[in-house]
Amino acid sequence: MKERQPMIQSLHERIARIIADNRQLHGEVRKIIVERDNALAAQREAEATIRTLTHRIEVLETGAGFMGSQADRRVARLRVNKLLREVDRCLALMNK
Repeated sequence: MKERQPMIQSLHERIARIIADNRQLHGEVRKIIVERDNALAAQREAEATIRTLTHRIEVLETGAGFMGSQADRRVARLRVNKLLREVDRCLALMNK
């Protein structure tokens, strides 16, 4: 029995080390999950800002097109026509 004592002690130490490593890794995983969630939230916020700014750019380009040169007015008119077609399509879907 005494000859097995060192082997048993070695196994206990290995098990204790594995458990400690496991706890450490669980802590790191939790930190990484929090970082991922924060990054996803920042990404969603950035995407919303991009959508808002893109819309504002389109509105400004359309408005500025009517005040600019002939080519700018043509582009603005095409944009307005496209928007009107989208509205017509939506109305047709609503009437179905």
